[in-house]
Amino acid sequence: MTTPSRPLAACAAALVVLLAACSADQGAGLPAITGQPASAVIATGSNTVLSVVANGIDPAYQWYKDGAPVADATAATYTATAAGTYYVVVTDPAGTISSANATVTVTDGPAIVTQPRSATILAGTSQTLEVEATGAGLSYQWHKDGTAIAGATLATYDAAETGTYDVVVTNAAGSVASSSAAVAVSATLAEPEITTQPAAQTVNSGTRATFTVGASGTSVAYQWYRNGTAIAGATGARYTIPVAGANDAGTYTVTVKNTAGSVTSAGAALAVNVLAAGTNTAAVVNAANAFLATLSADQKTVATSTTAPTTVLFNYALENAIQWTNLPGDRHGLRLNSTALSAAQLAAANALVAQALSATGIAMMNELRAADDVLANAQTSGTGTGPGAPPTGTDPAAGGMPPTGADMGTPPTGGAGGMAGGYGSEQYSIAFIGTPSKTSPWMLQLAGHHLAYNITYNTGKASATPNFLGVEPPNWTVDANGAVTVTAAAASPGTRHAPMEAQRKAVYDLAEAIQSDSASAAAAKLSGTFTDVIMGASGNTDANFKTLSYPTSGRGLQYGAMNAAQQAYVRAAIAAWVDNQAADVASELRAAYLSDDALTDTWVAYGVGQGGSADFAAYPNTAATPLAAQHSYIRIDGPRVWIEFVVQQGVLYGTNIHYHSLWRDKTADYGGSF
Repeated sequence: MTTPSRPLAACAAALVVLLAACSADQGAGLPAITGQPASAVIATGSNTVLSVVANGIDPAYQWYKDGAPVADATAATYTATAAGTYYVVVTDPAGTISSANATVTVTDGPAIVTQPRSATILAGTSQTLEVEATGAGLSYQWHKDGTAIAGATLATYDAAETGTYDVVVTNAAGSVASSSAAVAVSATLAEPEITTQPAAQTVNSGTRATFTVGASGTSVAYQWYRNGTAIAGATGARYTIPVAGANDAGTYTVTVKNTAGSVTSAGAALAVNVLAAGTNTAAVVNAANAFLATLSADQKTVATSTTAPTTVLFNYALENAIQWTNLPGDRHGLRLNSTALSAAQLAAANALVAQALSATGIAMMNELRAADDVLANAQTSGTGTGPGAPPTGTDPAAGGMPPTGADMGTPPTGGAGGMAGGYGSEQYSIAFIGTPSKTSPWMLQLAGHHLAYNITYNTGKASATPNFLGVEPPNWTVDANGAVTVTAAAASPGTRHAPMEAQRKAVYDLAEAIQSDSASAAAAKLSGTFTDVIMGASGNTDANFKTLSYPTSGRGLQYGAMNAAQQAYVRAAIAAWVDNQAADVASELRAAYLSDDALTDTWVAYGVGQGGSADFAAYPNTAATPLAAQHSYIRIDGPRVWIEFVVQQGVLYGTNIHYHSLWRDKTADYGGSF
């Protein structure tokens, strides 16, 4: 071997040094984030500055909100004014890195609805001071003569000393101080007098009604009455009906007394506007009657069987109302297809559905029917069965897949959209339980393999439940040539269909927010696994309905124990189901489910899936297998609202997953009639 000359060896050594230096410089140029953007809770109308600290060679920045790039947000800081999940991508010549997520929650600051009242008390007794405030995540601090009272951190405080009292109510968006209440201690007992009479009021059903009385006197006690009958537990200066209904209408009085005497207030009338299933009842009834007018005598003869498939009319009875299920197969009522109905009849049915549902509710029905056509095509062609990668098939829309607009469309008469195995858009049906009326109870049912809309009218309660939604496959794409691709991971090119994406994202965000906090996760976690919703239909029998029993313990994480972000996700998840209904129905149900009193008794619980967490991130799903999410389960459990969402293994697409969800109302299912 020849020994290199000294000049050549020196050059080689210099080259090694140069390469090492270049390598060091290149390594130093790799972007690295040393300061992550921080989550924040802000008041409505305010903002927060998100910032990132990154090392690199002339790094460039791009901020994202909810996965989409934010226009002109290309600096190391970004001023956020809207709720969402934010992150920033940092790029330099050596590469790209993404920051951690920062959640911005927008909430209203607290507002005081009812102020604490002044009082005179007898020496040795106390007066309960109360404040009522709205807002999420409230905390309280009472003061006496301007000084905070140790341990006085509830909405009430028992004052036993002379002084001036107030309370500061705080949440993440700000704070507000109450007016002052003077408490005087007297050695003698004064007979009570009413200084402010309770006021008459009119409220919408499902909303709050509150009566208050002002009284003077020493050590007074209160008792409220409705139509002359004492109301159990109504023994304060304020009486609140959290969710007023038709039965709460009447005349309210209050008696104020102490050992020196008593006085009764003037009567205050409460009127309750019963919205029934919304103020659109007349429009729905008119559209239903217009549909009936297009039908033959046989198509609108009152059925003598609970499962009759050739008529739209059924008697208003429990046995007919419960004919919904989450399994493939026949439903009662008339099929929404061109074999059972003429073009004019289908058009009239479309017009009825347009009155009964919101645009999102109609789109949901259309897309679920389209998903069923994908299943029918897969079963007919054999492409959807067996293990392995999800198949690529032919677009059943070529045979008439329902569109995604406001019209249900005209499903095909056969072929890919047919009735194979109980799947297909042709299997969806319409039924009236009772005769459409503007005054008497009746129900509109729209049903299919993965759909049950049960909307009841004229019972004194807004009622859109039981409501079942499910979908298989969860998402698919249709390319320019009409080819369908069912994806288990990232979407393929083409038009994306994901019927339950709003519901999936709502529960995913909620589950992620709870599981990100160890204390919340421990409180909300359920034992065992879940293969389906637990309050669903039990086939075509009433056994499940009669034995329905909601949990009274082990309900999970209570709303009041959640942070502001978790609470916001609870409200958003409820809205994801309710907002499929007509606007006035949704408004009334939102008021009932999202009132402060209702949320106080609302809980969230979850069950982990095969991947070890409650994982609903199926689109796009970057996990090795989507079945890691199987058995993931989450529910929202309030005084009225009950919503469940569960991930199951696919039936025809066995290497994928599919969803079942159920929304029930503990007091208003079937209009509360049965």
